[in-house]
Amino acid sequence: MDILKQLKDVVISVLPIAVFASVLSLSAGVMDGEEFVRFLVSCVLVIAGLTVFLTGTDVGLLPMGTRIGTTLTKSRSLPVLLGVAVILGFIITVPEPDVQVLASQVHQISQDVPVPVFLCSIAIGVGIFLALSLARTILLLPMKLILFISYLVLFICAFFCDGFFVSVAFDSGGATTGPLSVPFIMAIGMGVASLRKHSEESEFGYVALSSIGPVLAVLILGMVFGTGGSIPDTAEAAPQIDIFTLLGEKFQSVGMSLFPLLIVCIFMQVFFIKMPHTQAIRVFVGIFYSFIGLVVFFTGVEYSFSDVATELGIALAGRPWLLYSSGFVFGLCVVLAEPAVIVLTDQVEEISGGHIRKPVMLATLCLGVGLAVVLALIRTVYSLPILMFLVPGYVLIMISMVWTPGLFSAIAFDSGGVATGPMSSTFLLPLAIGAASGSASASLASSFGMIAMIAMMPILLIEILGIVYKARLKRAEGGGK
Repeated sequence: MDILKQLKDVVISVLPIAVFASVLSLSAGVMDGEEFVRFLVSCVLVIAGLTVFLTGTDVGLLPMGTRIGTTLTKSRSLPVLLGVAVILGFIITVPEPDVQVLASQVHQISQDVPVPVFLCSIAIGVGIFLALSLARTILLLPMKLILFISYLVLFICAFFCDGFFVSVAFDSGGATTGPLSVPFIMAIGMGVASLRKHSEESEFGYVALSSIGPVLAVLILGMVFGTGGSIPDTAEAAPQIDIFTLLGEKFQSVGMSLFPLLIVCIFMQVFFIKMPHTQAIRVFVGIFYSFIGLVVFFTGVEYSFSDVATELGIALAGRPWLLYSSGFVFGLCVVLAEPAVIVLTDQVEEISGGHIRKPVMLATLCLGVGLAVVLALIRTVYSLPILMFLVPGYVLIMISMVWTPGLFSAIAFDSGGVATGPMSSTFLLPLAIGAASGSASASLASSFGMIAMIAMMPILLIEILGIVYKARLKRAEGGGK
């Protein structure tokens, strides 16, 4: 267990946001001495919780996911494989930290949407599209065609859905690509790919397709509910709860969320995988670490972390340029600190043979996510329709996909989830909710869409990099002749 490495990665992820938020909040009078201490405690809990959780994921859930994927593929029954994939996709989505935080935020704004219904809709969507992504690998279906058809269906549904649900739906797609579901989905996908003849392109795209499902599911949910219900003009301040009471509540709720996944892992181990006892013990110790980490993480989020972001948004709403510039800096912090972004940039540099350097890739992603946060805040302050941003963005993405190499298309859509880590749901979305509460012209419904904007920008930018790589490769080949 390399817990020190995880601690380093998480500290680098959370600390810049915590420091910048502290400076802004203290200078704007958002926090007094007592609230500052609460915020520091919550930051420590968030860091400790994420560290333990990610360590447990590496030790327990990732190896188990790979073995489950490999075991499932040995079955010659495609219906059985896809049916189990739907169940697994559902089970791993419900306890996902980003999804839980988003569900809580949605329920605070529109209580007409029950949290269990919202969570189940997202989880079912992930399960169905995880099965579709595995079927793509097994049947060698073209990735670009599936993506084009899927997004066409999404936007057709979006035009018949309430604007609040459209924003929440696309946020849901980004939230599902979190620290629990992504490693597990990738592990299952790689387990399937390892036993099938496949192209390099088929090693990517599992996360991309799995994140489409919850968007479609929430859009359908929106059609059923009709509207977001009664949405207040301002966000109500959450009552301050004793930290030990919070720990008890999270211990119970996280336990209920993770219990089905634990049962599935035990069932697969006893009847199918049959790992040696030492390996099995290590895996289940890792799952226990994940449980403890989630309890501590959620306690930190609700103790003060998200509340400070909301209060900061309210305080800066009257100074739009300070709000936008701060949002841009927060966006840079999120990308620079996200460990998965570093992995992605290394991967692209390797795949492109050095034609696309890691610093160029990293700078492009930082700029893209920073601008995405600014655009999301502008949309929030002026209550602009989310489709005004998403439709042109995805039209450009689909047009660019025609000229983008297939491998880069798969990487690009996977990368949309890379930028939407835990900080997007726990800090950037509450920041937008606060900005909506503090702005006279904004509605709380318009604060949602932040995660969707962050998830969209990397797709377009990496496609452009793929086109540049393709052009450079052709130029190099031409020069060689």
